[in-house]
Amino acid sequence: MAAEIRTITSDELHPWSVAVRRGFLNPSDVDDSEQRRAFLPLERTWGAFDGDRIVATLRSFPVELTMPGAIPLTVSAVTQVTTTATHRRRGLAGRLVTAELAACRDRGEPVSILIAAEWPIYGRWGYGPSTEVQSFSVDTRRTALVETSSASVEFVDLTEFRTAAAELYERIRVRQVGEISRPDWFWDVDLGIVQLPTRPEVPRAFHVLARDAAGSVIGAVRYRVETTWEAMLPAATLTVDTLLSAGVQADRALWGYLLSVDLVTEVIAGDRPVDEVLPWLLTDPRRARASKRHDFLWCRVVDVPAALAARRYRVEGTVVLEVIDHQGLVSGRYELTGGPNGAQCGVSTRSPDISMPVSTLAAALLGGYSVRQLARAGQAEEHRSGALESTDLMFSTAAPPWSSTWF
Repeated sequence: MAAEIRTITSDELHPWSVAVRRGFLNPSDVDDSEQRRAFLPLERTWGAFDGDRIVATLRSFPVELTMPGAIPLTVSAVTQVTTTATHRRRGLAGRLVTAELAACRDRGEPVSILIAAEWPIYGRWGYGPSTEVQSFSVDTRRTALVETSSASVEFVDLTEFRTAAAELYERIRVRQVGEISRPDWFWDVDLGIVQLPTRPEVPRAFHVLARDAAGSVIGAVRYRVETTWEAMLPAATLTVDTLLSAGVQADRALWGYLLSVDLVTEVIAGDRPVDEVLPWLLTDPRRARASKRHDFLWCRVVDVPAALAARRYRVEGTVVLEVIDHQGLVSGRYELTGGPNGAQCGVSTRSPDISMPVSTLAAALLGGYSVRQLARAGQAEEHRSGALESTDLMFSTAAPPWSSTWF
């Protein structure tokens, strides 16, 4: 008998949570229902039921995604997609994703987003990578800042940091293409203020704020230090867990502080933007070693006109796109007219200028990937000479999109 796909009831929250942990190879059966109930909307929490057993899971929640032009768009954030090992290769994940995408469209959310555990999985359902991140490691013994900051830095306790960091992040993310809004519960869970019994304990950390001359918070960093010694010489590693900056003065203040902490010989920061300013602040930029560059946020368009009209474009232009969607949600031709001041998009009967799968549209949606590059890889096809070049310029952004929020 085929498994039943549906949203769960309140009484099914605990077995659903156990199924999630089992899917992520965590055998814990601790009941964390009460903690999860505060932030888990049951009407967006899906399960695949084999009889009365939950054998696959998925849930979503609404967030605002910052589109090019600093335009907020409410989208569906998908997470905790799992399949129990005994029920793999039965199409359960596909059925859950398909059900959620249909619900996403019905809710009027034009885009679904997620962080892909494995690249090959989500392209099958029309998702595509939209942002990238990278890591940095700095040898503090061999470089320093070119210029110091006028901002001050200070230690604060966890409560003050939580309030200040949440407010600062909100100011930053509404301008940063690719960032998403963070619900209140995110900060409590991420900082370990609310400890879910089934999650690893959040490591203890230091919390520092940067303030401008007027006393306003312009930067925030959370970090931890692993202290080691080599032949009676300090060789501590400082790992940055959170770094928020409202501008170059905050960057200089925070990085200047981190690189000068006593006993520390290496500073490591992950999930940084691909246009990270750090190397250019240093006397020796080579000492900021970039690594681990990879895709991060993935998008899936479920309403092409709404998604494309919700962003701004670098130059004025018009293009007819033919979108191919094997899931059948958005297949069709769409005429987009847009520029720096706004955009319109609707269904079209005109001959297409470019055709592409919906996953390619997702990759180009935030300006993170070049349409021409994707076409060279066979993931888009030009039907009118010059259409790729003009469309590439339209969709490009002055700075690459960046998302720093795990969910």
